[in-house]
Amino acid sequence: MILTGTGIGCRVAACVFFCLRVVGIVYAAGGDGDEALPIAASGSSVYGDMAAEVLVSPRSAALSASDLAANVFGPIASNPSLAARCAAPEVTAAYASYYGGAFGASTVNYTTGIGNSGGVSVTAAYLLIPDIEDTRGVDIEALDDGDIKMFSASDVWVRAAYGHGVKTRRADLYAGAAATFRRRDIGDASAYGLGADIGAMAFFKKPALYVAILWENVRYGTVKWKDYTEEVPQHLRASLAFERNDPYIYGRLALFYTSPDLLFNEGINAQDDIGDMEESRSPAVRTFSDGVGILFSGGRYGVEYTIMNTLSLRAGFDGGGYSMGAGLTLFDGRAGADVCYVSRELAGTVKVSVTYRWKNRLD
Repeated sequence: MILTGTGIGCRVAACVFFCLRVVGIVYAAGGDGDEALPIAASGSSVYGDMAAEVLVSPRSAALSASDLAANVFGPIASNPSLAARCAAPEVTAAYASYYGGAFGASTVNYTTGIGNSGGVSVTAAYLLIPDIEDTRGVDIEALDDGDIKMFSASDVWVRAAYGHGVKTRRADLYAGAAATFRRRDIGDASAYGLGADIGAMAFFKKPALYVAILWENVRYGTVKWKDYTEEVPQHLRASLAFERNDPYIYGRLALFYTSPDLLFNEGINAQDDIGDMEESRSPAVRTFSDGVGILFSGGRYGVEYTIMNTLSLRAGFDGGGYSMGAGLTLFDGRAGADVCYVSRELAGTVKVSVTYRWKNRLD
């Protein structure tokens, strides 16, 4: 469908209004509209949203989460604008095992289209870390006397996303927003979190090129404990993807790239070679002042080869390790399964998922 300039403007304006409205709701939840959350005895936590990895689908994880611009299949857990590209309602259930089975996470996602140009996605995830030893206040000499108590930690995530798309002669344009609710439990302590993301993507048909951007924790994200509030850092990432269908390779080849966090919160763990660590305990943060090469050295890369729309082979690299996986699509696209392995310094992560899709809504 080709839309007129007026129609495009109205629809884009409506989508932008929706994005701003979601941000406004989240912003108003923490205080009045003119000031940020009262922090008092609070602070910013660069690790506040690290567990968000549980929302990454096995397909995306196999590509080292480099497919921010073109993650069409499976849970829409990153760029919310891509929910509008869902051609058929689908449900996906996934499970991830971390550090050799030390703990795991379960995820359920449902995505469906609305009309001819919109889409919604709802994702629920549960992360459980059992059998944590509480050694606080325990005498080292009494470690064998049964004085060590055990506790567990868990994270519950619920994320709802809406995406809207318009088609022009040269490109398909998409924009969307997502709101995330989070509950954290660590022993007897509990916390609640609320945040919002916005994203946009453009798909150019010739060549088949995707360009996207995602802004996470818009304005701020928060995790509120009993006595203080954590401010979760914002993240801004850009992404590119290119795909080519070629009968000589009997399928489709796709290449993916996603930049490091352009706000450089992810650089917090980058350590300089400092001789006396006692004098400098602040981790070094890489920025553009160190050179634009950080866009390449800190980026995420992925490649996917799909054979006759049935078998997909994937691999990725993100500087911290590699990933690989495979996917199988059966019954004319109605069912699918994905598996991936993500390497890490201590132990790898294994993720699996199964997907069922209903009849294409545009058929």
